[in-house]
Amino acid sequence: MEVKDYCKAMLAEVNGWKEKLEALKKVSDKYDAAQKEKILPLIGQIEQQVAAAQARVDELENECPSDWSPMKEELDDLFGTVGNSVDRAWRDFDRGWVDLEG
Repeated sequence: MEVKDYCKAMLAEVNGWKEKLEALKKVSDKYDAAQKEKILPLIGQIEQQVAAAQARVDELENECPSDWSPMKEELDDLFGTVGNSVDRAWRDFDRGWVDLEG
């Protein structure tokens, strides 16, 4: 796989996470203060992870090194972590609230 193709695919994934994060924020707005207090740290953590993933992909795309396998390995690990965090956050939400996201 070419580095540009990889970056394009990873940026699409980052954008998907950003959309899910915005949906999580909308859902959390419907919570009372006590519930929000519990979920906001998780949302903040995910925001940081998504920003880190975005920065690493941008760095890879801009540098475009000839041997990018170490960075790809790092990104794959990071993307696995962020993906798991996003999935866990959705599982932690009450399914009744998730239905209200639209």
